[in-house]
Amino acid sequence: MTETLFYRLPWHSSSVYPGAHPGQLIGSGQLFKRHEPLIANPDPRRIDLRASVLDPFYAYRVRAYQQQSAVNVFVLADLSASMGYGDKPQTLLQFLDSAANSVLSHGDKFGFIGCTERIEHRWLLPAGHNRGRLPGLVKQLKQHSFIGTASGLQNAVAFLPAERSLVFLLSDCHFPLPQLCTVLASLQGHTVIPLVLWNQDEYAALPNWGLIAVQDMESKASRTLFMRPALRQKIMAAYQQRQQELKNSFRAFGSEPLFITERYSTETINRHLQQRAA
Repeated sequence: MTETLFYRLPWHSSSVYPGAHPGQLIGSGQLFKRHEPLIANPDPRRIDLRASVLDPFYAYRVRAYQQQSAVNVFVLADLSASMGYGDKPQTLLQFLDSAANSVLSHGDKFGFIGCTERIEHRWLLPAGHNRGRLPGLVKQLKQHSFIGTASGLQNAVAFLPAERSLVFLLSDCHFPLPQLCTVLASLQGHTVIPLVLWNQDEYAALPNWGLIAVQDMESKASRTLFMRPALRQKIMAAYQQRQQELKNSFRAFGSEPLFITERYSTETINRHLQQRAA
C-alpha cells in the first residue's frame, strides 16, 4: 500500500481551481476572510445583519470566505550517472509513486521533470490530474541507464508553469556548488524541497586497510587507493564537510534539505515536511 505524503504550503495559492490549500481568492470556503458590500459579492445567503446594521453607509454587508485552492506539484529528478548507484533508483521510484498518488488524491496537479545533460521529452510529464500517464513513466525509469551529468537541471525552470509551484528536488548533488546555486537561483519563483540521496556505501563502508579501486561514475576517471585508517577518516570528514556546504547552499535560498542515506521512508519525509511547516 502506498503511503501518503502530507505537504503544506507556506504561501497562499493563486489558482482559481478549488483544492486543499489556502488560496488568495474569495469563494466557497469555510474560513471567514472579511466583510464585503452586497453589490461587490451578490450572495444574499451570506448577508450579515449585525455588520449591515453597523455599517455607517447603511449598506448590506455579506461574509466573504477564503477559497481552498489547488497547486502544481513537481518532482524534479537528477537522472545522471551517479544517481544509478546503489539503491538510489529504487528510492526515486518509491518517492515518485508516493508523491504522485498523494498529490492527485489532494486534488492537485502532478508533474515530473527528469534531467541528465539535457532535458528530453521522454522525461517530461506536464502537470495534470491523469493517473494513467504514470505507469509509462515508471516503466521508462526502470529501464533507464543512468549516464552523463545533471547539467540539464539548470534549464528545468523553463518547463515549470509561471505560477508558483511546489518542487521536490531529488538529487545526490554530486556536482559543483556553483552549479547548484545556479539551479536554486533559477527556481526562486517556486517553493523547493530538496531531498538529497546519498548511499552510505559511498563512504561509510570503506575498509580500514587494503587496496581499493574507485571511479567517478560521471567522468569515468578511476584511481587506486591504499586504504588506511587515516585516509578513511579523511574521506569521512570530506563527506561531512560536503554535507554542511550543501546545507549552507540550500539555506541561502530558503530551503532546508533532507539527506536520505538509508532505505526510503515516507514517515521520515513527512516528519521533515511537518518540521518545515512548523
